[in-house]
Amino acid sequence: MKDYGHEYADIFYYTPTEFEKLGGLWPLRTGHNVAKENYSVGPRVIECFSFHFVLHGEVVLSSLGETVTLKRGSIFCLFPNVKHSYWVSQYDAESPLRLHWLAFHGSQAEALVQRIGLSERRPYLHNKLTDDLEELLKMIMMRIENREADDDLHLQVMLYRIFEMLSRPLAEGGEDQDWLSACLLYMQSHYTEGITVADLAEFIGMHRSHLSSRFKRSTGMSPREFLIKLRMERAGEMLLNRSLSITDISLSLGYTDLYTFSRAFGTYYGVSPTAYRNDLLSQRNAK
Repeated sequence: MKDYGHEYADIFYYTPTEFEKLGGLWPLRTGHNVAKENYSVGPRVIECFSFHFVLHGEVVLSSLGETVTLKRGSIFCLFPNVKHSYWVSQYDAESPLRLHWLAFHGSQAEALVQRIGLSERRPYLHNKLTDDLEELLKMIMMRIENREADDDLHLQVMLYRIFEMLSRPLAEGGEDQDWLSACLLYMQSHYTEGITVADLAEFIGMHRSHLSSRFKRSTGMSPREFLIKLRMERAGEMLLNRSLSITDISLSLGYTDLYTFSRAFGTYYGVSPTAYRNDLLSQRNAK
């Protein structure tokens, strides 16, 4: 990274081809930085749209009379010809502010920005930076840095991919219950269909490991443990129905075979499904 006085940064510029300008979206510049104690940008205006992702630390954004502090995982958008400023908040030498930015233009740029919920009056979103999105931003930066012939199509695909990822139902405003409620509803609706943690991560728009750690902090169990709990509790209810065989129950709960279900059931309850059923029926007959 180069030393720019108020930051260490890598900055890469891109000149779109005439072919790219026929489309709806193209990049202009990208980069990332590590802020110094005196980091401050603006007041100023720019000619295009520019996404800034907070990789680490906190940044204060001021635009159209509103000032907001944004933490790791947040995104803010600089709009064309809208005066803005942003600066470091509570500098920490051991954990400095780090940003990644991507400036872009095109006939669809404004509509795409609005589509993900950003506006000139509210140019920021919280909790939008996933591990997958951060990796995609790095890939785009590398392609712009090492531009090759006939690479424009791939680059355009990746740009649209950013907006697709930002459109996913990920919590805003730091309200953990939003994303958590979506997770719980998804699992409670589909746990009998053999869904996996990877399916849940794709639905909610988080990297699998990031989702697992956040889910466990919020519920005390991992997504996998919660899915097993839902299936085993339902299995216990179904075992009261004598017309259902153990195989019927295992397939109804999304397991591929009887052995996999019986092993999971034994791990959870400490007994086999058959022994559990006999015990339940004995208790019922004794009443």
